[in-house]
Amino acid sequence: MKFRDYLVKRSLQIVPTLIGLSILIFYITRVMPGDPIRLYLGLEATPEQVEYYRHLFGLDKPLYEQYLGYWVSLFGGGSPVISLYTGRNVMTDIISYLPTTLELVIVSMIFSSIVGIVLGVLCAIYRNKFVDNLLRVVAIAGVSFPRFWIGIILQLIIGYYLGILPIAGHFRPATTITGFTLLDSLITLDFASFVECIRYMILPVIALSFSPIAQIMRIVRASVIEELGKPYVATLRAHGFSENILYYKYLLRQALVVAITIIGMLFGFFVYGAFEIEVVFGWPGLAWYTVQTALYKDFNGLVAAVMVIGIIMVVVNYIVDITYSYLDPRIRIRMMEAK
Repeated sequence: MKFRDYLVKRSLQIVPTLIGLSILIFYITRVMPGDPIRLYLGLEATPEQVEYYRHLFGLDKPLYEQYLGYWVSLFGGGSPVISLYTGRNVMTDIISYLPTTLELVIVSMIFSSIVGIVLGVLCAIYRNKFVDNLLRVVAIAGVSFPRFWIGIILQLIIGYYLGILPIAGHFRPATTITGFTLLDSLITLDFASFVECIRYMILPVIALSFSPIAQIMRIVRASVIEELGKPYVATLRAHGFSENILYYKYLLRQALVVAITIIGMLFGFFVYGAFEIEVVFGWPGLAWYTVQTALYKDFNGLVAAVMVIGIIMVVVNYIVDITYSYLDPRIRIRMMEAK
């Protein structure tokens, strides 16, 4: 199988995955306990009003008609899909909340990758020494502590007692272009807003990144130590290569391959971890919106939000697979030679 054929085959696998997810989440939202229309209208609503809105939202139709009608309407093929929670078009809500979550996840992934790789290489260099032992204790703590607990501790110590950073909330610059606050601040050259956005982002990013940093650090440490025991390392040292060239030119590449793999696997961790972090810090992103739609039994908003998250995760996993095969020639050669 050629590498191009592998890309095509891997791409075609995305379609049935997303169709299956859409059917599953749509069915789950329809069988959830409770009456969303009654909750939407309130306790004082009459039976006639309930039936009217049930017909208005199409809940009196067969399930397959509701499914097809939902997706046709969502993509502009009919009347707009209205969120029971916000009262707005669901697509408007998604466009409004999605950039905030993506910004938090992307910044957290970049921060985790840099810190995790650097600490992992340091642990390998100073193996079984004080620095290595200290960082391994920190890694165990990072894996063990819940994200919401870390967030609350950061709020109490840094936000409340020390008053260094904001405890909760999200800062938006005066001018919104893309919805990504950091990018919008740079585009408009509003550096004061850029600094303020960073201040609001520091605590949520640290809380979301603490456990991934620990996992990346442990994987990178093990990978670099394994590479140090291979014959080519001894050969390079025998030829007089310095330790800096050995670590940063040869071993760091292997660490990056391993890190990209674990980061791709951890992407789902960042996304579902955002649910806890956004609730704890009052971060108005798509994860927070999804939680609110679930609490309000807003089936319209919940289906769209979960599907968007599913699409993002499927696409990112696809990109990680391709990137991994590109960085590691052995994977690419095996795929090309496979029949």
